[in-house]
Amino acid sequence: MTTRRDFLMTTGGMAGLLASDAAAKETHAKKTVSLEEAQAVHSRVLILDGHNDVTVERVARGEIPFRWHERDPAYHTDIPRMKETGYDAGFFIVGDGPIANVWITIENTLDQIKKHPEDLMLILSSRDAERASDEGKIGILMAIEGIGRWIDGKADIIRLLYRLGVRSVAVTHGEGGEDATFLQGTKSSFGPCTPADRERERREAGGLSALGREVVKLNHELRIITDLAHINDKSYFEVLENLSRPPIVSHTAVFSLCHHWRCLTDDQIKALAQSGGAMGIAFAPAFIHPDREQATIDRLVEHICYVADLVGIDYVGIGTDFDGLGRKTPVVPEMSQLVHLTRSMLAHGMTEAEIGKVWGGNFLRLLQRNIDHPGG
Repeated sequence: MTTRRDFLMTTGGMAGLLASDAAAKETHAKKTVSLEEAQAVHSRVLILDGHNDVTVERVARGEIPFRWHERDPAYHTDIPRMKETGYDAGFFIVGDGPIANVWITIENTLDQIKKHPEDLMLILSSRDAERASDEGKIGILMAIEGIGRWIDGKADIIRLLYRLGVRSVAVTHGEGGEDATFLQGTKSSFGPCTPADRERERREAGGLSALGREVVKLNHELRIITDLAHINDKSYFEVLENLSRPPIVSHTAVFSLCHHWRCLTDDQIKALAQSGGAMGIAFAPAFIHPDREQATIDRLVEHICYVADLVGIDYVGIGTDFDGLGRKTPVVPEMSQLVHLTRSMLAHGMTEAEIGKVWGGNFLRLLQRNIDHPGG
């Protein structure tokens, strides 16, 4: 049987893909799924989001303390909508470079958890994520992207961040250079690119720095999840060679379906799966289709199906990137509309078990393999 990935790859690359979009829809007809059917499935699966920027975004806008108990259309995320949509837990960013100070964001996030135990809980283990779901709370796993900005060239500062509750650390938020505080030798590119551009970067980019290798080693020692989102291609493979626990690529998509620097090539996806890691498909339109009008929820599901066909359903999840896109509208516009993604996955023939893995099961496995301590 021809898989969707096989079909897409026989259409002549991106140009052929654009030309054959109508044919693809005709050849792979979707099932009709009612919103009620989708909601029933959606309510039963664990939702564990690989990337949510609402915490740093609220600090960046001077909102201290957070007012996320109020429904606010100025954000993609607030507590009322998270509860309504069954959003169980997420990797919430508390440090992402120049946007918001990591110490201020951590303090305000922890303060919110302390003041609102009926709604929020800190995730320090996989069981915490499951318990948040069982108790109708929102689990917060504190994560940092662009760690180099906050450790002043001293990897041991990560030990303090770990004590504060941080459980995911990204090597970079795209920054890089020869300065000793950078974790990769050259910064990451962003925007549209070609396969030739990717091959050139893999040969010529500056890979992991000494500090970068030290951080990856310390992540392993502390059982912190290593996030490879934003990293340059050469450093990506160097991390996989030096990492003994599965990493996450928290918010990305498939390069073969959208030629963007932030999307993963087929060999990157295969290497990630071989490591036991998983990638989160982001809601950033530019990652889903080069034409914003065609960056639809159905097209996002095509990215999920592509990964499933290429390496298996166990290696793909969702990293919404909610409140991390500035004023741009995500493919799924805001938190209350997540059920429409579930509906599209059902319409594309995915089973409830597969949808459960994509929405949370695969990332839950990463928590078990990383942050859980044996016997504890």
